[in-house]
Amino acid sequence: MNDQNHRTKSSASELGLIWSQYMNDSLSSCVLKYFIKNVEDEEIGDVLRYAFELAEAHLEKVRYFLTQENYPIPKGFSDKDVNVNAPALFTDTYKLVYIQIMAIHGLTRYAAAVSSSLREDYINYFIDCTNETAKLYASSSNVLLQKGIVSKPPTLNNQQKVDFVTDQSFLTGFLGERRPLNAVEISGTYLNMQKTMVKMVLELGFGQMAKSKKVREYMERGRQVCQKHFDRLTTKVKKDNLHIPRTFETEVTDSTVAPFSDKLMLFHITALLSSAIGYYGEALALCQRRDLAAAYIRMITEIGLLAEDGMNLLIENGWFEQPPIATDHEGLAKSD
Repeated sequence: MNDQNHRTKSSASELGLIWSQYMNDSLSSCVLKYFIKNVEDEEIGDVLRYAFELAEAHLEKVRYFLTQENYPIPKGFSDKDVNVNAPALFTDTYKLVYIQIMAIHGLTRYAAAVSSSLREDYINYFIDCTNETAKLYASSSNVLLQKGIVSKPPTLNNQQKVDFVTDQSFLTGFLGERRPLNAVEISGTYLNMQKTMVKMVLELGFGQMAKSKKVREYMERGRQVCQKHFDRLTTKVKKDNLHIPRTFETEVTDSTVAPFSDKLMLFHITALLSSAIGYYGEALALCQRRDLAAAYIRMITEIGLLAEDGMNLLIENGWFEQPPIATDHEGLAKSD
C-alpha cells in the first residue's frame, strides 16, 4: 500500500508547496551564507549554521521530489545572488532576531503544508520540517533570552478570574469607554509588531544598497508603510500601559556594498509583505474590539497594495518565476 501511495502523482497543492519551499529555501541559503561569513558571536553563529543546514537539506529533498515528478527544478536563487565577501550589513544581534522571526514563518508554512498534503511521504516530510524548525525557533529564542536581546510580550499582573461577558460594550472601540485589550488581542498585536519591525530593518538596509533606483524607492516606501503600521499598533498597546517590542534600526551598518542581488532583496520583501496579510488576517479574526479590527482591515488593504506593487516590479524586471500552473485548455483549443 505504501509503495502505491508513493507512486501517486503529486496533487497541485503538494506541488505548489514544494515549489514554494524551493524558492524560499534557496533564498534563505543565500542569506545565511552571507550571515555566517561575517558572524562574530559563536553562539549566534551556531544558530545560523543550523538554519543553513536545514535550508540545504530541504533543497536536496525538494529536488528529489521534483525529479520524481519530472518537473523542472526552479531557478530560485543561487551564488549569483549573493556576495558573501561584502562587509556586514547587519549586526549579529539583528541576524539572530531575523532567524527567530523566519522560524515563526517556517512553522506557520509547514503546519499548513501538513494539512494540505495527502501523500504519506509529503506528510512525513513536512512533519519533519515542522520539528526541525521548532528546534530552530527554540534555539534562537534561548540565545535571544540569554543575551537579553528579545523583548518578552507584556505580562498581566492584575488578578484574573473566570467570568462571562454580559454587555455588548465589550466590543466597543470607536465610541464610548474602551475596555483594555485582552490577552488574545495582545498576543496577535505583539507578534505583528515584532514581524513588522524585522521588515522595517530589512527595508532600511536593502534601501541603502540596491542598485536600481526603483527598488531603492520601493524599499523606502515599504519602510514608511511598515513604520506607520508599527506606530498604529503601538498606540493601541501603550493606551493600556503595555510595553512594545524592542526596535533594531540601529543594528544596520553604514555599508553600501550590496551582499544580495536586487532580485533577491525585492523578492524577499514582497514575500514578507504577502505573508503579513495572513498574519494580520489571523489577528483580525481574533479581535473582539471594533477599533482594533478596523485597524487590521485598513492595514491589510495597505500592505496588499504594497505587495502587489512589489510583484509588478518583479515582473517588470523579469525576476518573477512562474509557479506550476494549470493547463490552459482554452488557449490550446485556439492554437493552430
